[in-house]
Amino acid sequence: MTLLYVIIGYVLLVALAVQWGTAYDHLVKKGYEGRKYLLMSLIPVYGYMYATKQIDKLKVTEEELRHLLSFSVLSKRTLLYMLLVLIGLLIIIPVSVIIYLSLQNSLLQTLFTIYIVILLLFIHQGTVVDYARKKGHEGIKVGLIGLIPVYGFYYYINIEKKRNVSKQGLKEVFSLSNFVQRILIYGEITLVAIIVIIPVVYIFGMAFANLRTDIPSVIWPENPSFGAFKFLFEETNFTRWYWNTLKIALINMFVGTILITGAAYVFARFTFKGKKAGLLSILVLQAFPSFMGLIAMYVLFWKFGLLGKPTALSILYIGGSIPGNLWLIKGFLSQIPKDLDESAMIDGANKLQIFIKIILPLAIPILTFVAVSMFMGPWMDYMLPGYLLRFKPEGAAADYDITTQWTLAVGLFKFINDLNYQNYSAFAAGAIFVGIPITALYMAFQKYLIEGIMAGATKG
Repeated sequence: MTLLYVIIGYVLLVALAVQWGTAYDHLVKKGYEGRKYLLMSLIPVYGYMYATKQIDKLKVTEEELRHLLSFSVLSKRTLLYMLLVLIGLLIIIPVSVIIYLSLQNSLLQTLFTIYIVILLLFIHQGTVVDYARKKGHEGIKVGLIGLIPVYGFYYYINIEKKRNVSKQGLKEVFSLSNFVQRILIYGEITLVAIIVIIPVVYIFGMAFANLRTDIPSVIWPENPSFGAFKFLFEETNFTRWYWNTLKIALINMFVGTILITGAAYVFARFTFKGKKAGLLSILVLQAFPSFMGLIAMYVLFWKFGLLGKPTALSILYIGGSIPGNLWLIKGFLSQIPKDLDESAMIDGANKLQIFIKIILPLAIPILTFVAVSMFMGPWMDYMLPGYLLRFKPEGAAADYDITTQWTLAVGLFKFINDLNYQNYSAFAAGAIFVGIPITALYMAFQKYLIEGIMAGATKG
């Protein structure tokens, strides 16, 4: 029954929209435009009758007016408004449901209230900044003053103009179209910011909640404590897991980047038999996911006595990252003019000197991007460590603690998957420590990472 009401409401909205468009086009043809006639056209039935009764201000033929009611025009108009009304409903209905649920749920109500307050603050600031810009005031100071509710407007209304602007120009800042644009822009930005920030705050809140067998229902605990952190460092092998993962990540980053860069340089700068076939073979290998070779990896690790040895996982990580990263670096190096190589060779430089002193400095953006990507891999991977590190290494004592060879992904997963280790707050606390080195690397190499991403997108 509810679906029937929705369909009926949808049809009525489309019919109203079609009448509104037809009536207003009728008025425009006769020379009537403006907000008044837009509103009159919206009145069901009467809106169209009102449009047909108006006298002509412009020269318009009956044929032109009848054309507005032709099948081709009405069908196109109907399809257009059906799509627009559907998009509108897809936006309005979820928003209405969220508002309704926020009134029933205290947590959602709090989040919705925070969202509205932040949105209003941003709209206020955007309006103040636009108003100040019209008067010739720009810069960081304007943005900061605009964040102060009410006072921001008061300050720039009374300040002298640096630019000659009419009163009409200032009034345009407060027009309906500008206001709607600000709502849409800042509404989306605020929503994205909340979607990103809330989970981060929730993870921190969970880490300080000290809950072992239950997931907190609030974003921040009423009585924060460091119990989860003490449990992590005093009752588990967390530091060992961290060190195992860090070793793998560093080996992966340095050794892998060096090997892949050398291979990419050879493919980019040298001509040899089988080059094209080799590149295509590497490209094909990239299409196969790593888990397809788990059995083969296990057998090889078993035969070579590498089971239960965390550092040995670097072999798999480096091998698995070669295809994609080799193509990425090779594409970047191919864009560096070979004239630089020839000029250096004329000056007496050999291939190794050209590679170290010319190619590497120019390739820093893409190398940084690849290095950071390879550093991140071991921190996030559970499949390989979980499969190959669950066995004791050869020659281990009977009382050997197998948990000492785990990586962070394996150890932390136990906190939410194994009843013997279950501790949600410890999992959140560990996740915070996992994010520290990755965040530090991103902040340190932000400039090169952005250049590397752009280079990989346009030069790959």
